[in-house]
Amino acid sequence: MDRKERRKFIAHLVNERKIETQEELLQLLTDAGINTTQATISRDIHTLNIVKASDGTGHTYYVQLQTDPAHNYDRLYLGIRNNVQSVETVQFMNVVKTELNSSYATILAGMFDELDVPEVIGTLAGNDTLILISKTPEDAQAIHRLINEHMK
Repeated sequence: MDRKERRKFIAHLVNERKIETQEELLQLLTDAGINTTQATISRDIHTLNIVKASDGTGHTYYVQLQTDPAHNYDRLYLGIRNNVQSVETVQFMNVVKTELNSSYATILAGMFDELDVPEVIGTLAGNDTLILISKTPEDAQAIHRLINEHMK
């Protein structure tokens, strides 16, 4: 199962059940034969705009907030502005540094992945470093400009 299918399945689960924890969600995915990690689930939750809501009885569970694609780009731009410290292009890749120890690189990677930015064919993220891989140096330069335009 690819990323898009997994995320579609997660959205379905969240909309059909009252899931209280990431561990519970991970177990439901495992039971359905989808092997993934907690870190991946965390990125998926963020990318799918899933948040915790209260049912009024003291229990919280995940719900998906609906957004339009333009809003997602706004979220990307805001994330860049508030968290990206630097960006450097190396041939067909961009190395993006975020706030130290913020884990924001993984969140930003999820945003780029979900938006299917045409100039980005893949992402690799650590704690505070994100690698955006493009097909060509020209595509990498376009991403570099996009990030620079939205940095502080």
